[in-house]
Amino acid sequence: MSSKGRGLPDAVLFILIAGSVVGNSPAAWLTASPPPNDVFPLWSGSAFPKVEQMPFAAGVEHRIVHSGTSDRYKFLHGAAILEHGGIFYANWANSPIHENGPHETLRGRRSCDGGRTWSAVEVIGPGFEGPERHSHGVLFVHGGRVWTICTRFGTGAPGRHFPGLKAEAFVLNVRTDRWESRGIVMDNCWPYDQPARMGNGDWITGGQDKDGLPVVAISHGDDLTRWETRHIPFDPRMKPVYAETTVWPDGRRVLAVIRGGGGVAWVSTSTDFGRTWTRTRPSNLPMARAKAYLGKLSTGQLYLLFNPKDRDTLAIAVGRPGKQSFCRVWRIRHGKSGPPRVPGRGKSKQWSYPYGYEHAGKLYVVYSVGKEDCGMSVLPIGSLAVD
Repeated sequence: MSSKGRGLPDAVLFILIAGSVVGNSPAAWLTASPPPNDVFPLWSGSAFPKVEQMPFAAGVEHRIVHSGTSDRYKFLHGAAILEHGGIFYANWANSPIHENGPHETLRGRRSCDGGRTWSAVEVIGPGFEGPERHSHGVLFVHGGRVWTICTRFGTGAPGRHFPGLKAEAFVLNVRTDRWESRGIVMDNCWPYDQPARMGNGDWITGGQDKDGLPVVAISHGDDLTRWETRHIPFDPRMKPVYAETTVWPDGRRVLAVIRGGGGVAWVSTSTDFGRTWTRTRPSNLPMARAKAYLGKLSTGQLYLLFNPKDRDTLAIAVGRPGKQSFCRVWRIRHGKSGPPRVPGRGKSKQWSYPYGYEHAGKLYVVYSVGKEDCGMSVLPIGSLAVD
């Protein structure tokens, strides 16, 4: 986004006092460019290795949760995963041919044996006959029930914007074993993280808005039917196209890692439970233009699932317990995936859009394979220890 045509010079855009936004108006989304040496130290290890020199995660197992060969839905993206009551739940966006295409739905499968075999496909967000569609979102447990919050949006410029973007919650009815809508719970946010509870009792998830700009959504305490969208001010050098944002809270502080340009991860931080944010800064962690996933292991280690160079490599970076930076990195998948079996908009060879969930000493990572299949890699938590 540029200030050209608005009567403002490029260097002046919108100024942010004390490095954070007060309020949530669109005028606060942009900030003046920081000095060239304003780099966030997200990587604290020795020199970041080339992808070919990264070790592979020890003991990793690879599986396929769902294949696009199973039915007429040949596009798949944005998988999420969760375990509850001995059952794994996974879901993703499915459409017949194209990314964000007509008749896109939210569908999923379940596993009762630790993700080795999976049930028949179930429909969660059924999509629409008109221009609106359901798409992927997040999975979590609240009040003893399994929830998913997925997006809805209409038509617009193909692959660029999401008119009328909102998010709808579905809850699994334990009596009927059916997914029931709780209605629209977010406005102008596409959520990407399993919501994390902050120290003040609110929940937070990272996302992007209808124009592909970085946002977070914050709940009203334990009422997860009402979320407030807060924009993150961005440096124009980030050149946001799809600024997918992933967050992790620690006390009052929240760290956001954001997709952007320049071949690095972009970072913003909040010190007031996600209400206001610093303007984005480039980090010293290499990252391709692809969605990442930020979380914390039971060991106290922060982890990031991401594509360090391009979508031919899916990696995990971890830090030391209690630290807010990463010092070790491993490959999870490397080399080109198989080519898409059916041509479609947005498809290519790739391992992308990871989502992580820890259970019983293992990290379960789901992701898109060529945007047709849902892959899963299972990593022993012990293999991610840092000396």
